[in-house]
Amino acid sequence: MSRKARPNVANLLARAQENVQAIEQSEAQRAPTQYLPVSALSPSPFQARRDFTKLSELVDDIREHGVLQPILVRPLGGEKYEIVAGERRWRASKEAGKVHIPAVVRPMSDVDAREFGLRENLQREDLNAYELARAVLEWTATHLGRPQDEVQEELGQNTPPAKTVEVLNQALKIVNRELTLQSYQRNYLALLRLPINLIEAIEQGASYSAVLALRPATPEQQREWLPKVIRGEWSRRQVRLALREAQPSPKPPRGAHSTSWTARWNAMESLLTDERRTHLDPQQQRKVEKLLQELSEVLQQKQLPREKRSKR
Repeated sequence: MSRKARPNVANLLARAQENVQAIEQSEAQRAPTQYLPVSALSPSPFQARRDFTKLSELVDDIREHGVLQPILVRPLGGEKYEIVAGERRWRASKEAGKVHIPAVVRPMSDVDAREFGLRENLQREDLNAYELARAVLEWTATHLGRPQDEVQEELGQNTPPAKTVEVLNQALKIVNRELTLQSYQRNYLALLRLPINLIEAIEQGASYSAVLALRPATPEQQREWLPKVIRGEWSRRQVRLALREAQPSPKPPRGAHSTSWTARWNAMESLLTDERRTHLDPQQQRKVEKLLQELSEVLQQKQLPREKRSKR
């Protein structure tokens, strides 16, 4: 009995693409709009956007004019729905005190919802670098049907598996920012390993290159410098300069002090000539003799290890 052939990644991607196009065509045909209770909706687990703090203008607009464009949701059962596109409008509606929100209900799978949400968000220019990095990884892992941490580890390799690269390239094509595997690895993948305080800085609008430069800094330095990066006062260059200036001075190599002493002793010895002594007044001569006597007494108090052994 022959084993049924499994569809390859390209076919799966093509099928998902067709499903999304069908959804978009259906939207273009003016699917009926329903007014759903705001409390019956929940955000999508596939949402790329994390920062929803800048909603004041949208809240004021919705409070005055209402939601002009319906959001897209999928049914979860029990009169509950999950938002596929339009989470900002939903959150702003709640803040504006709206009880209902216009929505288009469309049944769709996780893959279709992820695809649609990714397209809807990644085509926005205001998506920050961390949100973009995370969305591309989630989309790739969803289409591969594998955990995100495994896919992230593979993408960090010099030569990731061909299937992983194929799916990633499809995601980068959707992003449409001239990204390649190499540029994603170099500029975005590292963002996914940042501690939460640096991630929050990026979400507040900080330059991601300057934030990445803060990784070697100590927690105290990050607390001091991070506000300057968030305010735009420091770029990556200023961060690197501050790190260099904060580095402790290198310890002198072993024997450096003795070499310095020898050089200084030789220089002083060259000054201790009878001719130079005759140019000193009696008070200066007594001072020099006193200093030499004190130096001799100090050095005689400390015997070298070799001298100690020779006296045993």
